[in-house]
Amino acid sequence: MPKLLIIAACLINFGDDNGGIHHDAGDMPDVPKAPATDLVRRGRALYTSKADDADKAGRYTASPAMIAAAEAMATAKAKAAKAAKAAAKPDAGSDTAAAQASAIV
Repeated sequence: MPKLLIIAACLINFGDDNGGIHHDAGDMPDVPKAPATDLVRRGRALYTSKADDADKAGRYTASPAMIAAAEAMATAKAKAAKAAKAAAKPDAGSDTAAAQASAIV
């Protein structure tokens, strides 16, 4: 299965009963060959490897800079999600609304 760099948000049909899975720009999923070809030809994705590109000139292949930027974006998203999860955890000794409500009852 070719690996793609998604350049426009889209649904990707993996041939299962889900009908399609949403992927945002910057995602790099492994996609079956037929849907990959459709997405690339419609301008929604680029191949990450020139070997997968049907055009021998590499017209549908992402540049190394684009791939590096997508990987950096994925790292930043993961870091932000981790920070948000840590910030959402209440402190053990803090007075939250739930703690106050249980104390009243």
